[in-house]
Amino acid sequence: MYLKNGAKIAIIGGGPAGSFFAHFALMHAKQLGIKVSVTIFEKKCFDKKGAPGCNMSAGVLSETLLDKLSEQHIHLPPSCIQQEIEGYFLQVSEYSIPLHYPYPPHKTRIATVFRGSGPRFANSDVSNSFDHFLLEHAQNIGAKVIPHPVINIEIPKNPNDLIKLTYGEGASKGEYTADLVVGAFGVNSDTPSELNKLGFGYTPPKTVRTCIMDIYPTRTINDALYGNNIYVFSLGLKFIRFAAFIPKGEFLTICLVGKKDMDKAQLNTFMNQSIIQKMIPEGWDDSKKRCICFPNIPVNHARHPYTNRLVIIGDAGISRTYKNGIDSAFTTAQLAANTAFVRGVSEKDFEEGYFKPAKMLLGRDNIYGGIILMANDIISRQKHVVSSHIKYMSEHPDTWETKGMNEVLWNTVTGNATYKDIFLKSIHPRLLLSLLPAILYSLTKKSKI
Repeated sequence: MYLKNGAKIAIIGGGPAGSFFAHFALMHAKQLGIKVSVTIFEKKCFDKKGAPGCNMSAGVLSETLLDKLSEQHIHLPPSCIQQEIEGYFLQVSEYSIPLHYPYPPHKTRIATVFRGSGPRFANSDVSNSFDHFLLEHAQNIGAKVIPHPVINIEIPKNPNDLIKLTYGEGASKGEYTADLVVGAFGVNSDTPSELNKLGFGYTPPKTVRTCIMDIYPTRTINDALYGNNIYVFSLGLKFIRFAAFIPKGEFLTICLVGKKDMDKAQLNTFMNQSIIQKMIPEGWDDSKKRCICFPNIPVNHARHPYTNRLVIIGDAGISRTYKNGIDSAFTTAQLAANTAFVRGVSEKDFEEGYFKPAKMLLGRDNIYGGIILMANDIISRQKHVVSSHIKYMSEHPDTWETKGMNEVLWNTVTGNATYKDIFLKSIHPRLLLSLLPAILYSLTKKSKI
């Protein structure tokens, strides 16, 4: 089964994964000298404030992703960028230390964005939404957008027959038949559970509920407190796996990820920590000037996210655990589009050309990520050990050991390296041996308390 001249492609979801697939599909069609119809179904308006436009994300674009966009001639306009990030700060209970790009003289490129047009309390549209920009890009190169949700999918028993979609409601209700359907709906949609019922073997990823809160400190306060830095916290709290303050111009995004589902009680517990109270602007708890959501993120990959003429990409298919969701959307969209146009659109084609390579790139790397996260959970609760390491880095900034730890920590918080590379660097014998005296000292000190 191949995509021929005049083939129709339906993409369910207009976020990054869907827009990236449209981009790659239209590029492939152009190279092959064929015409295809690409239609994206997306009910959200990404140019609106608050929940109607937000795609619920921390909104940090890594250097790796920005480079990939440039290679595809997708140039992010300045109006999309809330703030350019120069570095990170790691904050533990007693100390904080700046993390810097470990490969001079090159300077890093990291940008913070909104996935909609800003928080619900913003006085005006604060930016071009990143997702809106990508969707407009897809339209500019030939994709059509239907602003209605897909409410039913009919997969025929005969693989040579087309898939039929039903979309919209009432007067807007319609049907669409497609040679290929691309599921780019994400784990926060109801669609994964519906596809699970269709019997072709798809099982959605397991998820954990995170917490994202936007507040309004003003740019002056943000600059004074954080500058152009993202603050990452390791406070030894059992329910927190990752926490960050992400400045976005006038606004501040606070992101919390735990091993289990987050809720408002855990958010308040984190925010009331003494170190956090010293770092957070006054009025953060003003309900009129904050916007809170609890989006799901995947903690593993889906099972069998493909069948004849249908493939599921992005985080409802497979993505990097806890990191770089947009980058994973780019990778899976590229693999799936390449498979569809080069190999074909059968179940076997997507298994061999899309999912197996995706598991090699992302799935296997997530195994190393799991080891790193488990080790971090254990180490972060040993506050004396963590503090001794950070103190050593602060007092000996130019040593090989500090540079090695900086590289590990930088790549961990930014996602600029694979989990495998981070893991191998972190267990370097010289690095482990050099840290041993600090660990023994901290444990001895703890035993005397």
